[in-house]
Amino acid sequence: MLKLDLHIHSQYSQDATGGPRDIIKILQKRGLDGMAITDHNTVRGGLKALKVKPSGFIVIPGVEISTSDGHIIALNVKEEIPRDLSVEETVEKILDIGGVPIVPHLFRKMSGIKEKKLRLIYRQVPAMEVFNGCSLPKTNIKTAKTARRFNLGGTGGSDAHDPLYAGYGYTIFDSTDTNVDSIVSEINKKNTWGEGTTIPLQVRRDRMLKSIKQFFQRGFRRI
Repeated sequence: MLKLDLHIHSQYSQDATGGPRDIIKILQKRGLDGMAITDHNTVRGGLKALKVKPSGFIVIPGVEISTSDGHIIALNVKEEIPRDLSVEETVEKILDIGGVPIVPHLFRKMSGIKEKKLRLIYRQVPAMEVFNGCSLPKTNIKTAKTARRFNLGGTGGSDAHDPLYAGYGYTIFDSTDTNVDSIVSEINKKNTWGEGTTIPLQVRRDRMLKSIKQFFQRGFRRI
């Protein structure tokens, strides 16, 4: 069995801290086998992680894209994808470059695409994030039930914006094959699921306040 945190932000996200090396060290201490760096609208963190990763540690480059309808994660991509397109257009662009589209935090107020938009893309998406370390437990339960209802696989990620909380959420792979192509194949086959521990309340509260402050600083523009 493998455990990978498939939703982490690094210093290449404007609202996060820590470099890929720091994140990797924390994940190794927590016994995880790998990760995906999914910075906001840039693949720079994932590409950097590929360069600095130690032997045997799995890195899947990725990005969390701000669509006009909410966020979509693209895994196994090494090139930038334009932001602010519709969720349907974004998923098509991810697939066109060989990436894997994942729906994160479906019900999040500011950045989830919600079920209405999910209905437009679920046939092109193999999995939803069924465990997010920054979401309330009841929200993760609701999301997991929705994934099952749409016959989708599941992923898990910490959604950490500080290396200290990397690994609080992770994706379970019922396999020991560390080849990235094999791991991606398992996601596409809907053979994965997400688990983890919710990040402490005070940390989540501080991040929410910071996000609201940055939203105003950006001129009411979502990240």
